[in-house]
Amino acid sequence: MKLKIKFTLAATLLVVFILLGVSICLFLAERRHLINQIKENQINLVDGLVQVSKEYSITKDQILLINYINFLMRNKNIVYVLFTNSQGKILAHTNIQRLEEKDKTPIGLRATKIKKLLIQSYQNKKGERISDYALPVFMENKKLGVARIGFSQRELNKMMEETVTQTGKRIFVIAFVVLIIGIFSALILAQTLIEPIKKLVYGAKMIGRGKLNTIIEVNNKDELGSLAEEFNLMACQLKELDHMKQDFVSSVSHELRSPLTSIMMYIDLFFKGATGELTKKQIDFLTIMKDSSKRLNNFINDLLDVAKMERGKMEIIKQLVDIKAILRETIQLYVVQSDKKSIQIISKITENLPMIMVDSDKIRQVFNNLLSNAIKFTPENGIITVEIKNTRGYLQFSVSDTGMGIPPDDLEKIFNKFEQVKGVKSKIGGSKGTGLGLTIVKSIIKLHEGNIWVESALGKGSIFYFTLPNKK
Repeated sequence: MKLKIKFTLAATLLVVFILLGVSICLFLAERRHLINQIKENQINLVDGLVQVSKEYSITKDQILLINYINFLMRNKNIVYVLFTNSQGKILAHTNIQRLEEKDKTPIGLRATKIKKLLIQSYQNKKGERISDYALPVFMENKKLGVARIGFSQRELNKMMEETVTQTGKRIFVIAFVVLIIGIFSALILAQTLIEPIKKLVYGAKMIGRGKLNTIIEVNNKDELGSLAEEFNLMACQLKELDHMKQDFVSSVSHELRSPLTSIMMYIDLFFKGATGELTKKQIDFLTIMKDSSKRLNNFINDLLDVAKMERGKMEIIKQLVDIKAILRETIQLYVVQSDKKSIQIISKITENLPMIMVDSDKIRQVFNNLLSNAIKFTPENGIITVEIKNTRGYLQFSVSDTGMGIPPDDLEKIFNKFEQVKGVKSKIGGSKGTGLGLTIVKSIIKLHEGNIWVESALGKGSIFYFTLPNKK
């Protein structure tokens, strides 16, 4: 999972947990507030009934009391409203049949003895839960009676449930909007953090591929910006070290070349009999010396080519050539080696191929490397196929073998300096290569504005492709 996705998920989960906690707290607070508001409203209604009852006691205007009771009964939560005098006689009631009756309910009797609000919950004959609010009516410390209102607990619960549901919906909508904003902000923050990390990863990858002049541009003024600065400093130091290494390699290679040329020249003189007739043992020793000198000479040449390539000083001299003739000459050079392993080289070259502008020596070097590798990695009685196709604007070359193949993880690495497939020497035997040939081949193809790639399957062989522009 990518770091950006991990960061976004972590930030989203954090936002979700915070929103969940805040939403629950808001919901509970809103519920408590609603309960308190309902209770306060009930008290206000009872207090209003007390005030009207006082006016009734003074004015004896029964219509005023009846009208207020009718007004209260518009509230669906109210089951009954009544007002009794100090002797408990019902002076006003929502049920007119109970007028002039004596109020004998326990709550009514208890309310006559105190001067504060009395709340009692009970179940009526219909099985309905009632909350009875009773408040004595006093005027100048003289008790005039008791004002009572009965509230339906079922209706109150229903109203509270509806209100709480609406509140929950509002909280959900707000939480959803905040969540979307949080996710969007997390994505922006993740992108802000991941972008410089991507640049650092890209820079590390480029340096790993040998491009030591890579510079990371990160404008952050935080730890990532400091890391990028340190990375660029490291890249500059690596570049300086690489230049020192290249200078050293070039110097050593040139110093080795002269004495090596002398050694090879004297070996040839020995073979030509300059010191007299050689014994069989002397010939064997000189042959080993000559082969070792050739390998060392080839390695020195490869090192010099790589040094030129890395400094951008590898030059190509293009001329119009017959690519068929170059390829056939190269194949002919490897007939002896292929015959030793009973390897068949199949050539599929179209006769009407056009002449192209290339550096013939460099292209021979490419063919030599690919063919020698194919013979090296192909077991006895194998097959090597060389093919040229004339595609639109390009000539496509391929060298395929029936050898051991290349692991998928090594397909890109084999074009890097000193990279070789692991376990090759133990499987094919013989001397191990330098790991520079394919690096030089890729550089030559790039200088010719072409492209090179490889396809391979373990145990089935490999196919190296490269293209050259089809232009004169």
